[in-house]
Amino acid sequence: MKFLFFCAVFLVVAGGACLFAANWIGSSVDAEGFLHEPFALIALGSLSVALGAASGTFGLGIAAWRCARAS
Repeated sequence: MKFLFFCAVFLVVAGGACLFAANWIGSSVDAEGFLHEPFALIALGSLSVALGAASGTFGLGIAAWRCARAS
């Protein structure tokens, strides 16, 4: 159970770092009109945060179910 919570926290922190890096790098348009942006960081960060939140919610559900079953 602790491993699931560790994975959830790690995914949320890694996703937040990716989103922060994407914001820090920023996007720009060059002289020819092409947009340059770190799209991979945005997608990876959003996916990591979503998976971290889902696994954390799943872990909390399992913990609540075990606690209710033990009572």
